[in-house]
Amino acid sequence: MEALLQNKWIWACIALLILEEIIRRLKPVVKGAFGEAIVSGLLSRLPKDQYTVLHNVMLKTERGTSQLDHVVVSLYGIFVIEVKNYAGWITGTENSSQWTQTIYKKKSHFMNPIHQNYSHVKAMEALLQDPSIPIYPIVAFAGDVKLKISVQKAKVVKYGYLTETIKELSTEKVMDASRMVEIVHLLQASNIDSAANRKVHVDAINEKKEATKAGICPRCGGQLVERSGKYGKFMGCSNYPKCRYIEKL
Repeated sequence: MEALLQNKWIWACIALLILEEIIRRLKPVVKGAFGEAIVSGLLSRLPKDQYTVLHNVMLKTERGTSQLDHVVVSLYGIFVIEVKNYAGWITGTENSSQWTQTIYKKKSHFMNPIHQNYSHVKAMEALLQDPSIPIYPIVAFAGDVKLKISVQKAKVVKYGYLTETIKELSTEKVMDASRMVEIVHLLQASNIDSAANRKVHVDAINEKKEATKAGICPRCGGQLVERSGKYGKFMGCSNYPKCRYIEKL
């Protein structure tokens, strides 16, 4: 009997360890989904006669795909929203290649979301082919963060200020309701979002990161070499000026 109880205790401990590992692995996914849900809820409060909200829009580009978290088509233009779910202190500048997250003195780095969202805007411009329609990129942080960033033109806000920022930018009508519907239908028809395509998209991002670590230009396959510029040292492609890829050190 004592041996049976001991075996049950051992198996219970093993099950608990497995559960903890599953939770640890799923935590970033759950946090990300929670942040996306919060932002979706906030955007749903925008007046329906002036704004139409689309989520998870994946567009084909010349270099692969571009994943847009949220797109708001409005009478005043189009808002492309990149959502980040982080905690702690976030520091960085508008032009730096990476930003820093600090939690209890532990630092980690991630790609400058302004640059990331810029590629989404370019994908939107390529699809629309209509320079008369302004496209406003916004980066929204959905986690419990303190933003200590230096930006001049870019819009980077905590999620609670997202709809307020959209309304502040909605200063002049640039289209009527029928044109809004046309653009929404175009986006829906062009959206290639699926589980399979999301995997391809993530794999491409990971391949780009690995190439950069290995000193290979992820854009053209050239060698990354150290250079010095006005704002300090950076890694640039050896095929410059044909390829202008840079990675700040």
